[in-house]
Amino acid sequence: MLDDLKIYEKYDPGDVHSLLFDFHAQFSTGRKIAETSDYDKIAASDVRQIVVAGMGGSAIGADLLRCYSLYEMKIPMIVNRDYLIPGFVDKHTLVVLSSYSGNTEEMLMALEAARFLGAQLFAITSDGKLSDFARDLNFGLIEIPGGLPPRAALGYSFVPLTKLCEFWGFIPPQDEFLENTQYALHKGAEKLSRDVPTEENAAKKMALKLHGKLPIIYSSPRLEAVATRFRGQIEENGKALAYSSVVPEMNHNELVGWKHLYDFAEYLQPIFLVDFEDHPRNVFRMNFVADVMRELGVEPIFIEPPQKDAPFMTRMFEIIQLGDFTSYYLAILNEEDPKPVRIIDKLKASLSQFEG
Repeated sequence: MLDDLKIYEKYDPGDVHSLLFDFHAQFSTGRKIAETSDYDKIAASDVRQIVVAGMGGSAIGADLLRCYSLYEMKIPMIVNRDYLIPGFVDKHTLVVLSSYSGNTEEMLMALEAARFLGAQLFAITSDGKLSDFARDLNFGLIEIPGGLPPRAALGYSFVPLTKLCEFWGFIPPQDEFLENTQYALHKGAEKLSRDVPTEENAAKKMALKLHGKLPIIYSSPRLEAVATRFRGQIEENGKALAYSSVVPEMNHNELVGWKHLYDFAEYLQPIFLVDFEDHPRNVFRMNFVADVMRELGVEPIFIEPPQKDAPFMTRMFEIIQLGDFTSYYLAILNEEDPKPVRIIDKLKASLSQFEG
C-alpha cells in the first residue's frame, strides 16, 4: 500500500509530505529571522531564569532546546503549558511567549500574568493577538512564516529560540550544529520520501510495525523531548494513541506494571530511543526492561541516530525526522488525512462558548 503513489493523492490532499521533505529549509530561515530580530530589547544580564509559555507544536521547540542544552544552559529554563505561571516569575525572569497562531488562550493568559509580575517579555509568533500585544507594549518579537500546521513549524520554534539564547549568552555558539543538522535533514528526507520503496525506507517499515499497535516510547532524560515529539506526531498525524516515558524514572514505578498485560500484549509496541552518550546505567536499565518485555511476549524496537559521530543536535533531529515520516505513513495506513486535527478545532469552538 505505501508504495502505491496514487494512494497519497487520496489521503494527503494537503501535501504534508512536502512539509516533511522541505523541513530542513526552516533552519536557515529561522537563523536569519533571529539574527534580524530586536533581541537586544532583553536585558540578558538581569535574567536569572527563563520560562517559555506555549502549548502543543508551539512548545515542543522549547522542550527540545531544554533537553539539548541540559548540561550547557547557564540559567534554569522551564516550559510552561498552562493558563497560570510559576510563583517565582519576577523582574529577573525572561518569559518567552511561543504561539504559532498568536491566539493560543493559555499563552495569552500567561502573558497577562507575566506582565503583572514584571517579567521581561519576548514573543515568537506568526501573527494574531500576540503579535499585536508585542507591538503595542513594545516588547521583543520574532515573526515566523505562517500558513503551516504548528507541528510542521518545528524549525521555526526551535531555531530562533536557540539563536536567541546564544545571542543572550545563555548557551555557546550554535551555527555549526545548526548547519550540520540542516544538511543531515536534507539528506535524510531523500531516504524517507514516499518515492523510496518500503524495503529501503526506514519510516515505512516502522509505520508497518506500529500499525494497529499502541506505541509506548521510552528514552533517557536528554531525549525526553524527542520522545514527546514522536508521540505527538503519531497522535496528530496518524490519528492514533501513543504514550511516552523516561528512564530511569519509569524504573521506579511503571516497570512494575509490566506484569499483568491481560489481553493487551499483542497490541503493545515499546520503542526505546537511545543515544551513544546515554548514561551507561540508563542503557543497562533499558536493556533490563526490554528483557522483561520479551518474557511477556512483547518485542521492543530500539531506535538510534544513523550518524553516531554527528553533533548531538543532529542526532536528535535525525530521530525526530524518522518519527515525523513514520507518523505520516501511519496516517496513510489508517486511511487518514494527516493534516487536519478536527477534534482540536471542535474543542476550541466549544471553549469559545464556555464562560469560566
